[in-house]
Amino acid sequence: QEAMVDGERGILVVAPEAATRAAAAERGAEIEQRRKLAESFRLKPATMPNGEPVAVMINAAGPDELQTLDPAMCDGIGLVRSEFLFHDGARLPDEEKQYQAYRRVLEWAGQRPVTIRTLDAGGDKPVAGLTLDDEGNPFLGTRGIRLSLLKPDIFRVQLRALCRAALHGSLKIMLPMVAVPSDLARGREHLDAVVAELQAAKIPHRRPPLGIMVEVPAAAIAIDRFDADFYSIGSNDLTQYVMAAARDIATLADYADAADPAVLSLIARTVEHGRKTGRDVSLCGDAASDPAIVPHLLKAGLRTLSVSSASVGLVKAAIAGALPE
Repeated sequence: QEAMVDGERGILVVAPEAATRAAAAERGAEIEQRRKLAESFRLKPATMPNGEPVAVMINAAGPDELQTLDPAMCDGIGLVRSEFLFHDGARLPDEEKQYQAYRRVLEWAGQRPVTIRTLDAGGDKPVAGLTLDDEGNPFLGTRGIRLSLLKPDIFRVQLRALCRAALHGSLKIMLPMVAVPSDLARGREHLDAVVAELQAAKIPHRRPPLGIMVEVPAAAIAIDRFDADFYSIGSNDLTQYVMAAARDIATLADYADAADPAVLSLIARTVEHGRKTGRDVSLCGDAASDPAIVPHLLKAGLRTLSVSSASVGLVKAAIAGALPE
C-alpha cells in the first residue's frame, strides 16, 4: 500500500485519500517555500528589522560534522559537546587525542569564537566506567561539573588538552550544571593548577576564558553570585527543571516550553546581569533553533544564539522578521 510520511510532524498515513493527498501537496509547497527562504538567509549576517545585529553561532558534536559546513554561515561555535570523545564502552580519550580533536574544531572556525563545554556526562548521557549507575534520578544526580569534580584526574586531562588547543583559535571553556558558586570556584582552581603545570613544563598553551552554563534555576535566580567570564543559557535543562518535567518523557512534551513566562523571566534576568557587568550572554539550547521561539528570546534581550547547523537559515529569517505568519 502507498504511505505518506510527514517527518516534521511525525505523521504516517497509509492508503491516503484524495483530500489527504491534496493537503500533503499544499504542505509540500509550504516546506519548499520555507527551504528556499532559509537558503536565501543562510550566509547573510543576522539582523533584526531595526538593523540591530544578532550573532548566530552553531552547536557541534565534534569536528567530523563540521567538515561539510561552510564557516561563513555562522559567527562561531557557541557549543561544542565534548561528550563525542567519551564513547560509552570505549577507553577514555587521552590528552593528545582530545587536543587534536579540539584543534580541528578551532582550525575550522578560524578566528571565530569557539566555546567548548567540558564533559557533560550523566543524566541522559551515561558513560560506562565513568558515570554512576545506581542513581535513582540521574537528571538530578552526579552529572556535568559535579562528575568532573568527583573525577579530577579525568577533568584535568581535558583542561590540559583545552589549554593547549587554545593556541589555535579563539577558545572559551564552559562548565555545565553549575549550581553553586563553589562549582565554578573549584573548576577555576583546577584550571589554574593545569595552567601552572603547563607553564612549569614549558608546554605551549593559553588560558582560555572560563564561563558557565546557566541551566540550573539556582544559578539563573541568583546569577550575580557567579563570577564567570561569560554565561551560556542551556534552555533544555533550564526548562525541564523550571517546569518539573523531564525532557525525555513524551507525555510531558507540552510542559517543555522554553517560551513559558517562568523560563523567559530567568533568561531575561541572566541577560540583564550580563549587560550590567559587561559579560557575554548567549543561549545554546534547542529553543534557539525554533523560529517560533526566537522572537521571545530576542524580546528577553538575547543577542547571541547558538543553533543547530540545519536551523541557521530559518533562525536568521526569524530574526529578520521575514517568516510568513
